[in-house]
Amino acid sequence: MGNIEARVLAPLIVFALLAQLAGALPLVSRAEAQRPTVFNYIIRDPNIVPGGVFRDPMMGEANTLNPWMYTTSWEYMILSVVYDTLTTVAPDGNIVGVLAKSWEVKDNGTVYIFHLYENASWHDGYPVTAEDVAFTYKFLRDYGNLTRFKDYAPYIKDAKALDNYTVEIDLTQPYAPFLTLVASSIFIVPEHIWSKIPPTQVPTYKNEPPIGSGPFIFKEHVPQQYYMLVANPKYHLGRPYIDTYVLPIIPNPDAMLLALKRGDVDDVTWSVPYATIPDLLKDPNIRIWNVTELGSRFMYFNCMRYPMSETLFRQAVHYAINLTEVVDVIYQGYALPGSLGKIPPIEQPWYDPNLPPKEVKYPFNLTKAAELLDQLGLKVGPDGWRTYPNGTPITLTIYSPAYDPLRVRVGELLASNLRKIGLNVKHMPLEWTTLVSKLLSGDFDMLIIGGLGSIDPDLLRQMFASNGTWNMGHCVIPGLDPLLQQQAVTPDIEARKKIVWRIEEILADYVPILNFVHQQFVFAYRVDRWAGWVLYPLAPPDNWFSLMSLYNIQAQQYKPSAPVVITYTTTPTATPTQYTTQYTTTTTLPTTTTTTTPTPTTTTAALTTTPTTAPASTGVPVAIVVAGVVAVLAAVAGAALYTSRRK
Repeated sequence: MGNIEARVLAPLIVFALLAQLAGALPLVSRAEAQRPTVFNYIIRDPNIVPGGVFRDPMMGEANTLNPWMYTTSWEYMILSVVYDTLTTVAPDGNIVGVLAKSWEVKDNGTVYIFHLYENASWHDGYPVTAEDVAFTYKFLRDYGNLTRFKDYAPYIKDAKALDNYTVEIDLTQPYAPFLTLVASSIFIVPEHIWSKIPPTQVPTYKNEPPIGSGPFIFKEHVPQQYYMLVANPKYHLGRPYIDTYVLPIIPNPDAMLLALKRGDVDDVTWSVPYATIPDLLKDPNIRIWNVTELGSRFMYFNCMRYPMSETLFRQAVHYAINLTEVVDVIYQGYALPGSLGKIPPIEQPWYDPNLPPKEVKYPFNLTKAAELLDQLGLKVGPDGWRTYPNGTPITLTIYSPAYDPLRVRVGELLASNLRKIGLNVKHMPLEWTTLVSKLLSGDFDMLIIGGLGSIDPDLLRQMFASNGTWNMGHCVIPGLDPLLQQQAVTPDIEARKKIVWRIEEILADYVPILNFVHQQFVFAYRVDRWAGWVLYPLAPPDNWFSLMSLYNIQAQQYKPSAPVVITYTTTPTATPTQYTTQYTTTTTLPTTTTTTTPTPTTTTAALTTTPTTAPASTGVPVAIVVAGVVAVLAAVAGAALYTSRRK
């Protein structure tokens, strides 16, 4: 997703917080660790000199910069640093505030009171107040059905400002993952701008330039070339050390990797070709970081069209693909076979270990696939191709994203196998915007896409409820909607887990999608210009915590004291506001006048690399490496979200 076990290792039980600078954040006490803040996870050192242009490539244009309507990774890359949410999920799974510095939960989880930072401001100079937050959540309540967040709208009863910097959000009923699915994903928008936009125009509103409160301010967009953002000097969590954040558009993975090797960009935001990994490891200026996605590379069946609407047909297609071949040959072992439901094995505690793998329940068997098609009455005609029961020839198409050669090969393999049993199926790779247009309009038979991962199982409701936002195949499964709703409002982890497992069993029978693989993305990034990378499971190197911590090595004019190294384990509990932290090692390294930094060995999912020392000109740490327990990321009040960004 070779030997899968050898390539896909379980994430480490502990995570290491390396490279804490002299003058940066002090060690926190055990009591303080129970309520961590965002400052526990980013570098904030007044001695660091800001500067430099950070170049973070993207593979396509942003179709919209509307925070209510974005659908692609590239749009999220921009919006996630222009806008703020109330909370976010930290590298170790803790819930920390972004606009909210603290909060209380009352009335059995139906009332949330957020206390905002008082120095946050919009990029046009207006202050961020509780009225903006209340407006945002009331907009979600009233018009969420027009947006990508329609699944959250029914849970919002009211939102009101208690004073300038305190807001109360009332829910219609307890919603287990509110803090990590809603509060961490709804971008707060300025009331003085969005109140002037008629709600019916929101779905088509482009919102360029976007005005947010985030760490970067939108500056320029040159179509098909780049987006440019600049540091927000008044950001309430501290100005980023990056001066200019440029996102060049490089639509080809090979070209993106070549740009990295040349030094034209500072990282790659798509998985590097696996064959290039050995050479990358030899380059002293490049590091690699690999992440096994919580989402998957999967295929929608359009259940609004026959025969995709038939369970027997979808099961036949499952028999027609060999996932072992997909994993070993196409993905060269850098993936896990796709789960029959949607939850991958790494998503604990929600993954059902008793759910049979696809290769057990639907093993590759073209004879069996043909038998199921025969049962549907899709008989083979004189010309060797199958027809509908009325004799009309069947012609079907599988679409896939042209920019991803791996999914293109999967589409070709599946279409070829289906043709072997008499289905006239062609495979057609499409440019990304065309593919998305086909998906959103329902103009497809079968369509391969990817992403849609979460460490909270309520994603199942969004994907498979009859009116779910991401039920793009419009498959309606009898009796499933009540179970999907029940798991969303069940706070007890064990009780909720039983419901989730039952849902997965039903999905395994009805197979509304075909999960191919849970891919292991191998990212590459440069360490000769930038230090302060924050790396943790499930996130690419250019995550929000990195962008708040990265600083230009050449701009530094001092040698900080050697970093503090903290190794600890975090035990999740049943509520998102309680954590038990056990420090296992606390080491303060002696002050040194040399220019080298500690060189910890970093073990990642399929690769073991030993970073070299930082460039001799600085002595600054190259990275914060956080390798956390996946279970921590999944079991915070039964809810914690990391949405797979790379679609």
